[in-house]
Amino acid sequence: MLTKEQNERITQTGPDTPMGQLLRRYWHPIAPSAELNEENPTKEVRLLSEDLVLFRSARGEIGLIEPSCPHRKANLSYGVPEPEGIRCAYHGWLFDVNGNCVDQPSEPVGSRFKEKVHIKAYPVQELAGLIFAYLGPAPVPILPKWDALTWDEAWRDMYYCVLPCNWVQCQENSLDPVHFEWLHRYWGSWIMRRTVPAEQREVWNRQTFPRGRHQLKVGFEQFKYGIIKRRLMVGETEDDEWWRIGHPILFPNTLRVGEAHPTEVGHLHAFQFRVPIDDTHTLHIVHRNFLPRPGNTYPKQDMVPWEERPTFDDEGRPGSSWVVGQDQSAWITQGPISDRSTEALGVTDVGLIMFRRMIEEQIQVVEDGGDPINVHRVDAGPIPLPQEHSYWPGETVTGGPYKHHQVREPDVVAILSDEPNVTV
Repeated sequence: MLTKEQNERITQTGPDTPMGQLLRRYWHPIAPSAELNEENPTKEVRLLSEDLVLFRSARGEIGLIEPSCPHRKANLSYGVPEPEGIRCAYHGWLFDVNGNCVDQPSEPVGSRFKEKVHIKAYPVQELAGLIFAYLGPAPVPILPKWDALTWDEAWRDMYYCVLPCNWVQCQENSLDPVHFEWLHRYWGSWIMRRTVPAEQREVWNRQTFPRGRHQLKVGFEQFKYGIIKRRLMVGETEDDEWWRIGHPILFPNTLRVGEAHPTEVGHLHAFQFRVPIDDTHTLHIVHRNFLPRPGNTYPKQDMVPWEERPTFDDEGRPGSSWVVGQDQSAWITQGPISDRSTEALGVTDVGLIMFRRMIEEQIQVVEDGGDPINVHRVDAGPIPLPQEHSYWPGETVTGGPYKHHQVREPDVVAILSDEPNVTV
């Protein structure tokens, strides 16, 4: 349980708050690359409690700038993209992707006034069909190239939802493996029995059974990018990949996860980005990378497809007919900001406690002038991440670079009851 002051400290995202300063040390995905095109070259975005305008120039460069033109304060999301940048709709002032004013068509010939005009602009990069932004201080860190985001063999897609809740309650879900047995296997199956035909329920059961079995033990350990989550389930030993390999929670706000069995599309390596819009809203991006089954290949992708999924169903309730929708239901129903001062944590919440302590530790690192965990200063190329029961490019067995990994005892462990609780 946290005090109200501690809860405020970890959930506030503004630039003058400790958590906001920590979050500004990281790159955050803010939009699909394909969302900015000739028909829709600009987008109003809000990130870390700051309103901004994202745009693509006529020659394809991406810019992220403050929304108001400094001349007469017209919103630059209504601007016209040109090769050099974006031209304000009101009086034609032109700004490049670095925020420099490069043209003022109504000023006298020879005027150097434009050299004195500059608007706030933030670095952006594109990777694997996503646009990432960095809102922190110089020097700008390296955008980490997580392995699946670099695979040429992969076929990718993504979807996103805007959630009316704080990002921390979204991310804390990833430190709570026991919820899969109840939220998805139990409640999710109950939802599916009531809402879909029998053949779809069977597909659902096959998808949720591997991770939805009763867990005997859960463990968490810190590694250089965040926390590794492990689970030991009924019918398995510690040699099984759920325990021996696990999967990572990348600090501060990303989950890497896959599927125990290949889908019709292929073998899945997915990232869930819980991007803080402000204190009470989160952009939740699910970015999927599929590897083809052995002997198959995918056609070359000219762009990564995306969709914006509705957060609520026709009855105004959070969507609950798919796994991530059920997660989102749990996050949203906690309220805009969960009141952690009144919660009652149990033995299975050891990962949650570990994550909260890590947040406080990394806030202190920033306040002391250092780089927090998972800030990259050297481009190391593709970074391999552990993911249980998953295939890597060119591999015929699961585990990839971690297939021979022998786990040490995790930093924290919770022992659960021996008997399964959920009957479906």
